[in-house]
Amino acid sequence: MRLAKPIFNRQGVMLYDRDSRLTPQGINSIRNFGLIGVYTLEPAEPVPPMSDEDREFERFQTMAVFTLQEIMQDIRDGAQPARLESLTNDIIRRFGRMKGKFTFTQNLRSAEDNTYKHSLNVGILAAAIYGKLMTNAEAQRNTVLAGLLHDIGALDIPEAINRKKSSELTDEDKDLILRCKEEGYRLLRENCDLDSEVMKNISFLLRDLKEQHNGNVRDVKQPDFQLETLKVAYYFDMLTAMKYGEDPQSDIAAYKYLHHPRNRMNQQVVRALTQAIHIVPVGCTVEFTDRNKGIVLTENGDDILRPFVLSFHDNKIYNLSDGKVYESMQIKDVLKTMDNRYIMKEQYEQYQQALMNGEARVIHLGQ
Repeated sequence: MRLAKPIFNRQGVMLYDRDSRLTPQGINSIRNFGLIGVYTLEPAEPVPPMSDEDREFERFQTMAVFTLQEIMQDIRDGAQPARLESLTNDIIRRFGRMKGKFTFTQNLRSAEDNTYKHSLNVGILAAAIYGKLMTNAEAQRNTVLAGLLHDIGALDIPEAINRKKSSELTDEDKDLILRCKEEGYRLLRENCDLDSEVMKNISFLLRDLKEQHNGNVRDVKQPDFQLETLKVAYYFDMLTAMKYGEDPQSDIAAYKYLHHPRNRMNQQVVRALTQAIHIVPVGCTVEFTDRNKGIVLTENGDDILRPFVLSFHDNKIYNLSDGKVYESMQIKDVLKTMDNRYIMKEQYEQYQQALMNGEARVIHLGQ
């Protein structure tokens, strides 16, 4: 087996690059990091492209986690967290002011750093979402702060519970988890001089998590965009993160959860998420509901699940935004192996030029 993702240390130095072969000696070395698991390539899978921006994102995640660990430890010790403001500003500068999209990737997690990585990712996603909502800077800052600190109480959840699958958690386990998180809120209130809006965001998020645990889903007529942003960021990370004993969900599966009416997520916020990160990017290989496969040729800004696609089954291009086409052909998921995405992207650019020159036309289902 070969590594699909690089491994960095706390200084941001890469210890193992992608495509590193997992020898017995390397496995023992990696095990010392206490990782829940590692991402590997399929046996015949070539190393997928990784831009400098993607590599820097994973490096930043690794380094920022240790900063957040120091911040939370300061709070638990009763001291003011000296580096909280600088980390918040850095996240907003990197991810909250981007014009385009970035590739959000899940980092490797251990039992010890799972809470820190989850909290960091919620803060990053909240910054990116709020950047697309075009609201004021103070609200964005308050939301990012709440994302970074909302889960501090999870540090007191017993390891035996953290190692359980979601399906194995008893009602008593879930109650204990909620109590730990509520105790974390009390700790923040007593030990930190935080803006009241930040504390409100954390309190409301914990309230919503508790109500969901009790089988209730709140229907808010006047949306609070700070809270709704936190919820979307929270669930997207929770659904796609590596967990003990169960596979993480894909970005598309997480998006479908957020988009489904029964889960009552604010769709303006969900759309802002799709404008901030790549979920169905141009060039990715997808599986359709009829089990055929294809490649995404364009991104649909209105509905990311309805782009132009090239079907490998018949070598035709389909416009999934066409209602009749969509009835017969829908994207089920993005494939984990995306060997040909950049080759196909280059071919599509040639096809676009042919369209402009009148040398090609769009082929719809049935034509």
